[in-house]
Amino acid sequence: MNTNRRNFIEKIILNSTLMALSPFFVKLNSIIPMTTSHTFSVGKFKCTLFCDLIFTYTAEQFFMNVSADVASSALTPFGTDPNTIKSPFVSLLLERGQEKVLIDTGLGYMQESLQFQGQPMKFQGASPKLLAAKGIDATEITHVVMTHFHPDHIGGVCQPDQSFTYPHATYIGHEDEWNFWMSEKVEALPPIFQFFNDYNIKPLKNGPLQLLTKKEEEILAGITAIKVPGHTPGQFAVRIESEGEKLLFISDVWLHPLHIQHLDWRTIHDMDHELARKSRVRMLELAHAEEMLVQSFHFDFPGLGHVDRTNEGWKWIVG
Repeated sequence: MNTNRRNFIEKIILNSTLMALSPFFVKLNSIIPMTTSHTFSVGKFKCTLFCDLIFTYTAEQFFMNVSADVASSALTPFGTDPNTIKSPFVSLLLERGQEKVLIDTGLGYMQESLQFQGQPMKFQGASPKLLAAKGIDATEITHVVMTHFHPDHIGGVCQPDQSFTYPHATYIGHEDEWNFWMSEKVEALPPIFQFFNDYNIKPLKNGPLQLLTKKEEEILAGITAIKVPGHTPGQFAVRIESEGEKLLFISDVWLHPLHIQHLDWRTIHDMDHELARKSRVRMLELAHAEEMLVQSFHFDFPGLGHVDRTNEGWKWIVG
């Protein structure tokens, strides 16, 4: 094992109490998903969603400003225990001609364990294996779009030796996101975030990195980034459009259907709650006005559906 990598892992072990406070990891054991991929089309784009793995979170973390009784009652129609909210991590592959665009990479795959809440934990996402099972070689990926830099979205940017998982790809993120994760502000985050930042994002300093700078910016024809800050400073959603068909990849603008029904319900995962709410409203209005198919990253896989207005506000419609 690389010495620097070993030293950093040891740092994480020594700071395991901080990791327990992390808004990212909340359960030791991941769940093996029953369905691992879903293929559909948006005009000329062949779209394949991959379920990297599934983690569980708690109502206290997803709905931090809501009482336990209210959250439990609201979760009942979903058949969900407030202490075990299942949450997929996904990647989306877009194929059009020679273009193969991967949106978010999943958690990545590490052989060694990290210490978490006093127990060893392995971070072993399935996205690379799922791509291979579909006949897609890592060298064929032309673009990797990083909607924001949380571990479940960028953990697969690099291999354990810090070589790029997709060696011929251009890696695309937002300048505001990059500036935050390159700043001293990251030092206030739990060590696990620093680990994934050091081993997946920092290597891009001298790599094939493209930074977006606008609130709305075309990545490729038919693929547009829409900045939606709040969850992180430079998060963006991705609009995919071809031959009159539209898909909105929402990233982490919302984490559960209850965040659509109750816009004021906050999650500890968001850095700026007021901005996060504004981004939610903006994306709901966009998706509804243009009758877009929406992919909600952390909803039950494959997370596809639509949003609709109700007398009370908004609701999520599966499919």
